[in-house]
Amino acid sequence: MFQLVRQKLSPLLRPVLRHRLCNAGGMKLTVLACASGLGLSSLEAQTLPQVVERALQVYPSIQTANAKAQAAQSDIARARSAHQPQIGVTAYGNQYGSGSIPSSLGRTTISPTAKLNLWSGGKIEAEAQRAEALTKAAEQQRDGTLEDVAQQASEAYLNWDKTADLYSLSVRNLNSHRETLDDIQKISQVDTGRRIDYEQALVRMENASLALQQRKADLAQAMQKLRRFWSEDMDARPVGLESAVAENGVLGQIPMSLAQAVQRVTDDLPSIAQYKAQVVAAEAAVRMAKGQYWPTVDAAMSRQYNTNTLRFETFTQLQVNAPVFNGGATSASVEAAQGQLRAAQFALEEARLLAREKAALAWQEWASAQSRAGVGSTQSDVGDKVVEGYRKQFRVARRSLLDLLNIQADSFNYRSAARAAFHDERIARVRLLAATGDLAKRFSSEPGRVMMPASFTNNDSKN
Repeated sequence: MFQLVRQKLSPLLRPVLRHRLCNAGGMKLTVLACASGLGLSSLEAQTLPQVVERALQVYPSIQTANAKAQAAQSDIARARSAHQPQIGVTAYGNQYGSGSIPSSLGRTTISPTAKLNLWSGGKIEAEAQRAEALTKAAEQQRDGTLEDVAQQASEAYLNWDKTADLYSLSVRNLNSHRETLDDIQKISQVDTGRRIDYEQALVRMENASLALQQRKADLAQAMQKLRRFWSEDMDARPVGLESAVAENGVLGQIPMSLAQAVQRVTDDLPSIAQYKAQVVAAEAAVRMAKGQYWPTVDAAMSRQYNTNTLRFETFTQLQVNAPVFNGGATSASVEAAQGQLRAAQFALEEARLLAREKAALAWQEWASAQSRAGVGSTQSDVGDKVVEGYRKQFRVARRSLLDLLNIQADSFNYRSAARAAFHDERIARVRLLAATGDLAKRFSSEPGRVMMPASFTNNDSKN
């Protein structure tokens, strides 16, 4: 990215950049920022809400979950259709071996049939209730998929910003080492005995260059991961994140304490509601199995040939089918269904435990990142001041080169840790909101528009 900016603006800024290479590293960053602004101002940027909203609309796993929910919804109609009359038409082609066909029978016979269930022992209704519960489970799974995709897209965008920031920091570190190398090169030209110091500074600058290449690779990988959710051009740096983490932003308000974060984990959370619906489905399956003990009563009607009257007449039956003995198959079915019910209940309990644990861990991660970001920022500011002080002392022979190189490395590590913690705090916000089921609902169908949950009107949240 740095090379691209210099190539595009070299006719305009090459003299300025050449002059800045002999000055402080902070001034180089000023030139770099100006060049970046001029070179990238015409490129289109994508905001976090736009990227996440695009993912929520078209990402394949969401489409898959939605299709499964629609299929489950259709299964309800299939189950309830057993309550409706079953009407059909049967056609026969008649032919005797003698070739003589009674005129009352004819060569073709059309016989309409109708059948209506009067009593099924509760099996039909239980099957319909099971289908409804499975549909709700599929819908909750879809909602959970929305949270997962919103989290993945948000983290991909924030990681893009993180790696871009750390890449810029590596550019600054390389410029600082280059400045030190220029200083010691001038000294070694006068004092040949300081040649070893020049070699040492050169090794440190090459190490900074290697770190820059690694950060560049990290940035490219982060952009590639983001392309999974945004396939259009991404030449610009991330924008609008300050407003996203503001009080009214999509990542703004979060629980103040660990207790409040865990309190937001209720049975309405998709990861829990899905298992709760499966328990309801398992209960309906038990009722279906027990319904096999009961007789079924059906009313059937058809048009049949009456051999007594020698004509077709309407034939009506009341059919009762009572199970007497089936070798214990019904009892086995009931026991199996009850076992599945117990398994679903235990899975629900585990889902509640895991959801509370996930929310607690996410909140602790956010609190830790926030603390590290504050401490690291202060530490890195002090480190930058020490570097400038050591550099001035080195130029008047009051500090050794090794002292300057060591404090440069320490300052770079301080600043890297501080910036990483700064971005980790934002990523932790995403994970915390996803763990409490509040992330996907903050993005509306209109990109960039924020829909805040009603629960955020309470005083138990903060920026």
